[in-house]
Parts: sequence; C-alpha cells; structure tokens
Amino acid sequence: MEMLGLFQGSQGFVKKTPLDEFIRGKGGRDRGLSMNRDAQQVPAPSSGGRPAALLDRIFGEPRPLRTLDLLPPDQPLRPVPPIRRWRYNGLVRLLAFAAILVVGAIVVGFGATVVLNSLGMSTDAILDRFAGLVQVTAIVGVVLAYWLVGRFVEQRRPLFELAASRAGRGLLCGLGLGVVLMLGCATLLGVLGVFRIEGFNAGYSPWAALLSLGFSAAITEEIAFRGILFRLVEGTLGSWIAIAVSALVFGAAHLGNPEATWFGAIGIALEAGVLFAALYAFTRSLWTVMGLHFAWNVVQGPVLGIVVSGSSAQGNGFVQSSLTGPAWLSGGQFGIEASAVTIVVLTALGGWLLVELARRGLIVQPFWVRHRLLGQRPDLGRVVRDPRG
Repeated sequence: MEMLGLFQGSQGFVKKTPLDEFIRGKGGRDRGLSMNRDAQQVPAPSSGGRPAALLDRIFGEPRPLRTLDLLPPDQPLRPVPPIRRWRYNGLVRLLAFAAILVVGAIVVGFGATVVLNSLGMSTDAILDRFAGLVQVTAIVGVVLAYWLVGRFVEQRRPLFELAASRAGRGLLCGLGLGVVLMLGCATLLGVLGVFRIEGFNAGYSPWAALLSLGFSAAITEEIAFRGILFRLVEGTLGSWIAIAVSALVFGAAHLGNPEATWFGAIGIALEAGVLFAALYAFTRSLWTVMGLHFAWNVVQGPVLGIVVSGSSAQGNGFVQSSLTGPAWLSGGQFGIEASAVTIVVLTALGGWLLVELARRGLIVQPFWVRHRLLGQRPDLGRVVRDPRG
C-alpha cells in the first residue's frame, strides 16, 4: 500500500501528490520548479561538484521547467485544459515550417531563374556562378520560416532560443567549445600517430568552405534538427525520445555525403547528435549549438585540412594533414568524426550532459505523464483564459 506523505502549506497540512514528488525530486531535492505557478522560477543551485559548477559558469544556469505546463521556455504555452490546441500541435508546426520553405523556394527560385534566363544564362550556369548566393538565400529562408512559425503559429515573442540578448554569450561559448573539442580530438589522434601535419598552405582561400561547412551547415542544420525536429518531438514524447530521434535522423542525414560510411553516420549520431541535443536541452539556445557546429566543422576543414563528415574525397585547409592507420582509429575517408577515439570522447561528454539534465530535473516528460501530474494538483496548470491575450 502506497503511503502519501504530508507537507505543510500556507493553509495547513496538505497531502503530497506525485506532482510534488516530481517538483521536489528524489530525496526532497528541489528541481528548481516553483510550487506556486505565479511565483518567480529560480533554478536550484548546482550540487554536482566542480564540473557542474564550471558548466553553469560557462553557459549560465539553465531555466527550470514551467510549473504551468511542465515545459521549457522554448515551447509554446500548453495550459490545462487546452486552449487553441492547434498552436502546439507538432505536425501543424512542422507542416507550416515546410510549407513556408517550399513556397519561398518556388517563388525565389522561379523568379531568379526567369530573370537570369532572360539574360541568356542557363540553369546550370546560374547554379555554378551563384552557388554562394543560393546558400545565403537558403539560410535566410530557413531562419525566416522558423521565425514565422514561432511568432505566428506558436505565438511566442520573443523566441527564447533565438533571443538577441542571448546571442553574444551563446555564440562565444559554442565557438569556444567547438574549438577545444576538435583540437583536443586531433591532438589525441596525433599522439596515437594517426593524424599528421605535413605542412601549411598559406595560399588557401577559406571563403567557400566557411559559407558551406560553417554558416550554412551550422544555421540550417541546427534550426532543422534541434529547433524543429528535437523541439517538436520533445513537446509530445519527451526529452529522451527527442534526443534519440534527432540524433538518429542527424546521423542518417550524413549518409548522403560523397564519402559517407555507415560507421561514420553512426558516429555522427552518437558524438554529435547526442551532444548537440543535450547541449541544446541544457541551454535552450540555438546560438550555442550553432556556434559549436560552426567551430566543429571549420576547425576540421579550413583549419586542419581534414575531410568533414565525408563531404569530399580530400581535405583542404591552411594545414596540410593526413590520416593514417586503420579506419576504425583514424576515421578513414569519412574524417576524424568516424574515429573510435572521437566517438568515445564526445559521446561520453554528451552522456555526462544527459546525466546533468536528469539530475537537475530538466528532462521533459511525455505528454501523458505531464497531464497525469498536472491533473493531480488542481491549483497548478489551470487557466481560464490564454495568458498571451
């Protein structure tokens, strides 16, 4: 027989419900959730030792889940009982994002083709000559589609994960982490004798790689895989399933690269898919994961001259380098992201972040668990009108 504990509230002794246990956490430790939905939510102090304290110092203390719906601040408000249910339906938001992209691509692409064809340029010549412009247009289109969905479908203003006030710290922390991780992995492989620096290429021009491997990959992929896929799955099925799904899809997406391998795709799913999703769940900042992704690719490619995710047959950068030894150790034709050393080190880091998320009570539960928890505390999660007005 389950015994219900008691806690003293503002109006005497009240039975403790499963939601109270969820908020307090095991052993009575506060998860950083306010018992009063109108009270200011203040994250619980970190008690995970020096590594956890360093994590907070670098990225800032994470925001707690809202008591109104047990969701993080990058999700649209989901009061109980539901109000305007379609606004937070994951499929509706995904279709809206895709529709805006498709319509924008058709309008811009058709208009540009007609104008340039009238000037005597073929479609192939247009794509070859204006490849950079096409990538810039794609970046702008993805960002605009995401903003429109967040602003008008989800009714969020501003978008917490893209708030301008969080851009500086987020980008700097992400860039710094990416540089440290990639240089660290390359150093380990150098010590093992599989990564060798053979010279320098002072005449190398990095601009095309910075646009494609850097800005385009970092911005469009992070919005697509973390901003859209991870967020939408998490809002319905919870953090654990969202991390798994986004990581697997992210890894599979790299199978289309010219020098892709199954081992490399699995490595990407583990070392990058899990790590990027965990870091996003901790910071709720697309700026941070964009910075990490940018540095991750640029340090490998334009800086160290290593093939990035099997995107080409040969690496090219300021450093002339080579990978030797067995493919499982060096990464082979896919690059160091397929090295067992890189996979183990970065997956371990991602795993530690997942432990921190669970320890701090930042894991979002599936919708049926949230509904059950909220239903057992009638003074929480109940509204009579949409707080957005």
